[in-house]
Amino acid sequence: MPRNGSPFDAMLKKSGLRRTPVRLAILDLLAESGQPLGVPEILSRLAAGTDIVTIYRTLNTFSESKIVHRIRAEDRSWRYAFGESEKQTAHTHPHFVCDECGKVECLADAAVPSNLVPSLRINRKYTVRFPEVILHGVCPKCR
Repeated sequence: MPRNGSPFDAMLKKSGLRRTPVRLAILDLLAESGQPLGVPEILSRLAAGTDIVTIYRTLNTFSESKIVHRIRAEDRSWRYAFGESEKQTAHTHPHFVCDECGKVECLADAAVPSNLVPSLRINRKYTVRFPEVILHGVCPKCR
């Protein structure tokens, strides 16, 4: 269980969220993983008996607060990655989905071009909140 003085205390407080053992444990997992994780992966790494509904609610709350961001994987499930809550905006990097192993990765060193949405010439009837770029292919491990 996470202890007092977690590096995530200020982040939770800034987002108006209470500090709970499950929230701290999920943040620890996502920060350490370096790649997006699905709920089954998160559940398997948490203490036995952790309620799956609590995990889903926590991840939805984190996503709404921009503490984490979510990416739709090849199997249509959501994967969650540690976000940048200080910015409180949509993430601006693309994601990569391996068509062989299904691994989802944040490509944090790449950036979605700021002119992407205008370049698509989308009808003004639509309001685009943010673009999400997902690239499909084969990861280095599967090559």
